[in-house]
Amino acid sequence: MTNKWLKKFHAMEDAVVEHYNPFANVIQTPSPSTNFSFGKGFGLPRGYSASFYGPPGGGKSLLLNATIGQLHRDDPEAIAIKFDTEFREAGQLTPADYAIWGIDPERLVTFQTNSPMGVFDKISKEINAMCQEGAPIALIGIDSINAIMGRRAMNADTIETQQIGDEALTIQTGLKLVLPVQRKHKIALIMTAHVRAEMDALEQKRGNKVRMAASFGMQHHTEYFLYIERNRNKESRQDLLGNEFKDEDSGDLAGNADVTAHKIRTIMKKNSMGAAGRVGEFTLDYHKGIVNVHEEVFLLGTNRGIIEKPNQITYKFGGKEWRGKEAMVTALKEHSELQAEILKELRRLDVEGKLVEPKEEESAE
Repeated sequence: MTNKWLKKFHAMEDAVVEHYNPFANVIQTPSPSTNFSFGKGFGLPRGYSASFYGPPGGGKSLLLNATIGQLHRDDPEAIAIKFDTEFREAGQLTPADYAIWGIDPERLVTFQTNSPMGVFDKISKEINAMCQEGAPIALIGIDSINAIMGRRAMNADTIETQQIGDEALTIQTGLKLVLPVQRKHKIALIMTAHVRAEMDALEQKRGNKVRMAASFGMQHHTEYFLYIERNRNKESRQDLLGNEFKDEDSGDLAGNADVTAHKIRTIMKKNSMGAAGRVGEFTLDYHKGIVNVHEEVFLLGTNRGIIEKPNQITYKFGGKEWRGKEAMVTALKEHSELQAEILKELRRLDVEGKLVEPKEEESAE
């Protein structure tokens, strides 16, 4: 009798008839530590949303472009859609940048518009219709959500007319249209967002100087809030082995050597589908893109106890042993398969909820 009624329910429109594991199909960045910050699937599940936010020049658009490139490397059929609401595409994504990020220009479609109809209606209508016809659209990026105009402002005759709450309500309504398209067609959505000064005195005491400049409607829509900023500390000017990111053969008028790279820190501030608070960091080379991923693997492996360290100078993994930090880091740099093995074990333990604590270091003999 129960099966009879269940069949009737399952035949109804919108009934969920199968279970889907969103973490089995994710969009990744080129940075292993940033992927780790998402938890579980180590990336943004297709069908869900992430907000990349942070200070000006922190790396939001850069990481979005890098993610598009990684998608194209991982999936030879995937199409990415980008809404350039700030009209910066020509300057930020040149033919040379396509090569740096690994973006296939044939599989990236960019729309330059800050009209809410040009963004949300296009997704809910034309893009939705293309997906129903079989278009392999895997990722939509909106860069940035803050540049989208409100509906009332679009129709105003003068800037003097104040439109309180216009942008917030426009974005909230627009995202409601986008949501079923995302879920049905398993499309990941990445929105970049600006920041504003944190005015809450208590939050300021906690060290939070800025907050995401986004309405509650957008925040409720988003599952992952990734804060992105440039690391300005001393260690960000060099790699793990102490080599500075400088070109001593060239310099400026004052004789200062050209800086060739810097590090960008990511923090998963909020995560409604996994652990929050995880920190990542990657190295941006101005001519090569994201580099030194082997250093990220080394730090993740050692900090999570996957790379064993029985004493101050010995590193062990997979039955092999390296003497000294430089030897371990060099081995990871030279052998991508070693990186893959460590990341595979890291993900397995993380998904299973097995927290591995690093062993206490013993004094060297």
